[in-house]
Amino acid sequence: MKSASNINIILTNEYFEPGFQKLRDSGLNTFHFPMIKTKSVINEIKINLDLIDCIIFVSKNGVRYFFENENTKKYDLSNKYFVCIGKKTANKLIKMGYKPGYICGKNYSMEMSKELKINKVLESKKSLLVQGTLSNPMFYNSLSKFSTVKKEIFYQTIKTKKESKEIKMLSQKNKPYVVFSSPSAFEAFSCLYNPKDFHIISIGRTTSAAIEKNGFRPELTSKMQTYEGISESLLKFLKNYNYEIS
Repeated sequence: MKSASNINIILTNEYFEPGFQKLRDSGLNTFHFPMIKTKSVINEIKINLDLIDCIIFVSKNGVRYFFENENTKKYDLSNKYFVCIGKKTANKLIKMGYKPGYICGKNYSMEMSKELKINKVLESKKSLLVQGTLSNPMFYNSLSKFSTVKKEIFYQTIKTKKESKEIKMLSQKNKPYVVFSSPSAFEAFSCLYNPKDFHIISIGRTTSAAIEKNGFRPELTSKMQTYEGISESLLKFLKNYNYEIS
């Protein structure tokens, strides 16, 4: 049995999420180097929410920046119908004091589009899709084919542009495992470092597709697109390679 004490895990998402705590609790050396950060859009949003029946969220950031926006605060949203991409996003909405009307079962936007179409969730509704600057336009385009929907950008995603000496040092020792939870995090990372110097771990199919499009292949793609899911997948992966995990 090999010791896991020399395994280094690099997390690249914006915040250290509780779902990653299991990696630290298992004795792995876990480092957090955000490759992206988000902030509210600079331009003022003037959309009339009285004309909107349904609001669609595809991320926790979408929920956060929608409700933080000054335009949003002008309206009574108590009768709005909220659609969320998964439980994490739905829980964020609940924390904001609102109840989801519909929670999609899978955390993939295109699967979400199919589900909303089949179940006629958006039928007879005027919907607003809340997005960020780096959101894939395919989801909006798909929704537009069968529903009345507008989209609005509520937050910016900014890629890290400064190289970390510590990441460089880690890559020169034992080859670290680097975890990507979004295509934008990988794109930012690959502009600063050579992905070949790292074991690439992906949170799901969308992120893996972006990584492969750039000429690299993840060693592991989590079946569950959650922080808990990718942590469990990585621990199982390491155990299969005969590492002793506490």
